[in-house]
Amino acid sequence: RGPPGSVSIPDAHNDRKAISKTGALCEAVDPRGHRRQDCFKNYFFRWRHAVPFSGMHFFDWLDFGEGRNLMETNDTEKMIFHKHSDLKCFRESFDRKKVHYFNEDERDAHEVVLAPSKDGRDLMARYKRSNEPVPENYEEESHLYVWDLENKLYVVDHDWDYEKYGTIKHTAVLAGRPALSAGNAYFGKGGRLTGINWSSGHYRPGITSVSALYRWMTNEGFNVTSLKWMGRSSWTVETCEENDWDSVDIPGYNSTSLNRACREVTSGPAWFRKEDDR
Repeated sequence: RGPPGSVSIPDAHNDRKAISKTGALCEAVDPRGHRRQDCFKNYFFRWRHAVPFSGMHFFDWLDFGEGRNLMETNDTEKMIFHKHSDLKCFRESFDRKKVHYFNEDERDAHEVVLAPSKDGRDLMARYKRSNEPVPENYEEESHLYVWDLENKLYVVDHDWDYEKYGTIKHTAVLAGRPALSAGNAYFGKGGRLTGINWSSGHYRPGITSVSALYRWMTNEGFNVTSLKWMGRSSWTVETCEENDWDSVDIPGYNSTSLNRACREVTSGPAWFRKEDDR
């Protein structure tokens, strides 16, 4: 976990069923390369409720104990959860399909620097290492972004190295570590930032993340009305009033400033609410 007000895997799944939270945590710490969280529930349930209990650490049981022989064939009667997505969780597929976590070099290659356009009206994004502008994209082909605890912004194409790694997840960019915000970002020609949202299902950022990003951009002197702030449909000024700002303890941001930022962005002309699709 990071400081109060940041986003992390445990906090993101704190209000969900324990089995869902367990799957997310197992994916992050999996010693065999971050197998996908959706499948862990079928194995964890059996390990936890085995009679007699094996006494083994979950991952030892999963890969070297009784768990290694479970769900080897397409037998739905052996499954605890009968959802369509669980059909992809049989052992061969489970061991093969993994989430790629970025190493330091890959992460550094995707760090983005923001700067005002020459006329100051727009906000332009370039990759710090290559000095190349972030490629143009469209709503159905958005880039994912992650903003880390050191105020570093990373932008990754959803299809980056897809044939090798499959779809990249937000948690992969920081290798499972906590962040300040995460979602999708939209860019026009020359790296012009046109919109940003908070749609990460793994980090599940809330209104505090919106406020922190907005305050950071205003502190940097950026024109925050040059892009759409695409919040969830339920986020309004009233959400700001209901948020527990005194519990937020993000270094460099005080609760009063964040509360004010929340009211500014949610009542401003660039605020755009859309249905939550997480």
